[in-house]
Amino acid sequence: MSTAAKYATRQITDQAGRQVHFECLPQRIISLAPSLTEIVYALGAEDLLKGVTDYCDYPPEARNKPRAGGYSTVDVDQIGKIQPDLILAGQIHLKDIVPRLEALGYPVLVLEPSTVEGLLETIRIVGKCTGRAKAAELLAESLGRRTDFITAKIASLSPENRPSVYVLHECQTWKTFGSDTIGDTLIEMAGGYNIGRDFGCYYPYPAKEDIKLKNPDIIIAETGYGDNPREPLNIALGEPVLA
Repeated sequence: MSTAAKYATRQITDQAGRQVHFECLPQRIISLAPSLTEIVYALGAEDLLKGVTDYCDYPPEARNKPRAGGYSTVDVDQIGKIQPDLILAGQIHLKDIVPRLEALGYPVLVLEPSTVEGLLETIRIVGKCTGRAKAAELLAESLGRRTDFITAKIASLSPENRPSVYVLHECQTWKTFGSDTIGDTLIEMAGGYNIGRDFGCYYPYPAKEDIKLKNPDIIIAETGYGDNPREPLNIALGEPVLA
């Protein structure tokens, strides 16, 4: 029996609790999030990837894929030219972009975990819909073992000994990881306290003075994407409020 035949009429529940129906194994996938692009590559399914965002630059080969707009500024017309049979999207796309894409007949999976367990499930879901379920399980197991190793090392760390951490996610707005995000979870698992959770859930926009009042022990500046990939780091190093 062919892979496509074995896959026929399958339903997958995405991480927004939506049932997405597939008639056959997808062959033309568009990823609307850099994290999802990286998962597709990690599973060896990059040959199925026919479109990515302007911010998908890892692994470097992803830069050579056709572009489908920005992360939050999806180019629906360009998606129409690519004609995907599956679109991998994030939570940011759920309200407006996903209904537009589904109205055009495209299956869309919304995948955005807020926990490590959720991340492992994201990997498994991508594995199922790309025909790489075994590779996904091996990757998830490997990440699970690495996670257990880290958490065991910091298990006895008292709350007062956890360094406070601020993540500069977007330098124009001082956007950061709030509660209920994977960034918050990773900081906690690594032994830190994410001050972003004090500003709200998901991705809050704290004022610079509020960050200063929190006086974080560690500042992490995200780099590597956009027109000026070192801008967050340069701002973190040069901003007087963060000095």
